[in-house]
Amino acid sequence: MRELLDLSRSGRQAAATLLYLVPSGGLVFGLIHLIGFAPELALLTGLIAAMLGAEAHAAINRTIERKEVRKELQELTSLAAGLSRDLDDAADKIDELEERLERETEERMERIFSEIRVVESLVKRLADARGFGAALPIEASVPATEAATEEEAPVQPEADSMVPPPKPEKRLEDMNDEELLDTIRHSLETNRVDLYLQPVVNLPQRKIMYYEGLSRLRTEKGEIILPRDYMRVAEPAGMMPTVDNILLFRCIQVVRKLAQRNSKAGVFCNISAFSLLDEEFFPQFVEYMQHNTDLAQHLIFEFSQATVNGAGPVERASLDALAALGFRFSMDQVTDLRLNPAALHDRNFRFIKVSSATMLEGTHSAGDIHAADLKELLKRNGIQLIVDKIEQEREVVDVLDFNVDLGQGFLFGEPRPVRESVLKETPAKAPEMPLAAD
Repeated sequence: MRELLDLSRSGRQAAATLLYLVPSGGLVFGLIHLIGFAPELALLTGLIAAMLGAEAHAAINRTIERKEVRKELQELTSLAAGLSRDLDDAADKIDELEERLERETEERMERIFSEIRVVESLVKRLADARGFGAALPIEASVPATEAATEEEAPVQPEADSMVPPPKPEKRLEDMNDEELLDTIRHSLETNRVDLYLQPVVNLPQRKIMYYEGLSRLRTEKGEIILPRDYMRVAEPAGMMPTVDNILLFRCIQVVRKLAQRNSKAGVFCNISAFSLLDEEFFPQFVEYMQHNTDLAQHLIFEFSQATVNGAGPVERASLDALAALGFRFSMDQVTDLRLNPAALHDRNFRFIKVSSATMLEGTHSAGDIHAADLKELLKRNGIQLIVDKIEQEREVVDVLDFNVDLGQGFLFGEPRPVRESVLKETPAKAPEMPLAAD
C-alpha cells in the first residue's frame, strides 16, 4: 500500500513539474521564432520562468505538507489526550477496586471473627455442660465457620485432648436418658447437624414460594434425632438453651449458603424463647447478623405465639435488635385467633401461621375475629396468612373457602434434607427452587 502511495505521489509531482517546464519551453520557442530574441537571452528567460514555476510548486507543496503535519499533530494530540483519559480512568478503577477489596476483606474478616466468637461461646457452654469446662478444644467442636474447609468435615480431636473417645453407639430406642443425652452432646460436638426444608406453597397452584428450615441431629450411625427426642432429655438437664442456640446458628450458616446459590430462596428459621432470653448468646448472635444483613431478604425468623405473647423487656429488645437490621418475623403455633395485627406489623411481623385444624375449628367467632375474616384482616395490616399442618385434600378445599394464599403441610411435601451438592457448589447460574433432596 505504501509503495502505491509513493508511486501516486511521484506521478503527481511529475505532472506538476510538466505544468511549469512545458510553458517555459514554449516561452523560449516563442521568444526565438516569433519575437526574434537571441537564443541565449531566450534560454535565460525560459530558465527564469522554470525556476519561478519550481519555486511556486515548492511553496504549494510546503503549504500542503504543513496542513498534513498540522492535521497529524492534532490527531496525535487527540490520541494522547484519549490515552491520558483512559489511564486516569484505569487508575481510578484500580483505586476503586483496591478500596472495595479492602472493604470487602475487612467485612469478611469481621464476619468471620464474629462467627468465631459465637461458636467459641457455644462450644465453651457445651463443654461446661459436659463437665470439661474450657478444656474442650475449639477445633474439635463445630458448627463449622468460614475458616473451615469447603467440605465442612468434622475435625478430629488431638490425641492429648481431654475429651474421651465416644463409646460405640446403641440404637436410639435402646438408649436410656443418660446415654441419649451423651449422644446428643457428641452429635453437636462433631457437627452432625442437618438442615431439613419443608416447602410453603401458594394456593391453589401449589407452587413453592418459601421453605421452613428444620434442624435435625444425627448420630454416628446416621440415625436422626428428632426435636421431640432430644428436647425430652436436654431440657431437664438444663442443656436446651445451648442446644437451641447451636441449632439456630447452624441453620443460619446453611441458609447463607442456600442464599448464595438461589437468589429467590426464602427460609423460615425458628427461634425459641431460650435464645431470646440468653443474655450471653443473643448479643453475639445479633453482632453476627450485623455482618450478614444481606440475608434479610432470604431469612424470616419464626417464633411461637406463646413466645410472642409472653415476651418481656428482654425478649422485646432482642426482637427489636433483629428488626432494626431489616429481618422479618413470622408467628407460628397460633392457637388463639384473638390477634392484634397492627401491633404485630409494627414489630416487623410479616407472616402468621395457623394450623388447618385451628382455622376450621374456628369458623365460629373467636373473640372479635372470625376465622373467615382472618386472612383479609391480616392482609390489610401487611401480614400474610399461612395455613400449615395440611395433610389431606379435603382440608385444602375447606381452607380455600377462606381465600388463603399460602399453605404448608405433609400434603405438599415432607421435610427433606438439603443436598450436599447445594452446600458445596456455587454454579454460575442459580437454579430455581426446590433445593431439598428429592
